[in-house]
Amino acid sequence: MRVMENKTILEDYEEILGNKKLTNGQEKALLSAINLFAKQGYDATSTAQIAKNAGISEATIFKYYSTKEKLLLEIINLITTELFPKFQRKFFSEVNEVSDKSLKEIITFIVINRFEFMKKNHQILRIFIQESLTKIKIRQMVSEGFVEAIKSNQEIFTEFRKLVGSKHPDYDAIVLVRIITGPMIAYFLQRFIFAPNAPCDEKRDLDLIITQILSGLE
Repeated sequence: MRVMENKTILEDYEEILGNKKLTNGQEKALLSAINLFAKQGYDATSTAQIAKNAGISEATIFKYYSTKEKLLLEIINLITTELFPKFQRKFFSEVNEVSDKSLKEIITFIVINRFEFMKKNHQILRIFIQESLTKIKIRQMVSEGFVEAIKSNQEIFTEFRKLVGSKHPDYDAIVLVRIITGPMIAYFLQRFIFAPNAPCDEKRDLDLIITQILSGLE
C-alpha cells in the first residue's frame, strides 16, 4: 500500500493548468506565481518577480488579475476545488483499506500517511495556513473544502466511530477530525513554520503524536 501520493500538489497543479482553457499568458503567470509563493512566501513575492520569472510583462498579469491577491485567490481556488478533493478521495480510499485493523494500526497509518503528505507539500500548505489567517476569502475556501470532505466520506467516519463509540458515543465526525488532526497540525507548524531549522527526532515525534491521539480516543 502506498503511503504518499505519487505527485506533489505543484506537479498536479501544473498538469491541471495544462488542461484548462487558459491563454499562454495566464498559464505562465499562474505557474510562476505558485512556484515563487512556495519558495519565497506570498508577501515576499512581487508581481514584477512573477512576471520576470514567467517571461511575460506585468501588464499581462494585470490584464487577467488586477491585484496580486486575486492571482493568489485563483491559485487557491483551483487547488481547493480540484486538487484537494482528488487527494482526499485517494486518502480515504487508503484508510478504507485498513479499516478492519485495530484502532492503533489505523491511527498509525493515518499519522504517517498524512505527515508524509504534509512534509512533501509543506511549501504549498504553508501558504494556505499563513494566508488563511489574514484573508477571509481563503479561510472560507479552506473551510468549505473541510466540510465537504466530511460530508462526502460519512461512511468511513461511521465505521471509525464504531471503534470508539462504546467509550465516546458523543464523538461526531468533526470531533474525531479535531482529535486526530490537532496534534499533526501543531507538529507541522513547529517543523515548517515556527522552528524549521530546529533539530528533531521525527520517528519519536510521530510516535508521541500517535500516543496522544489514541489517549483521546480510548
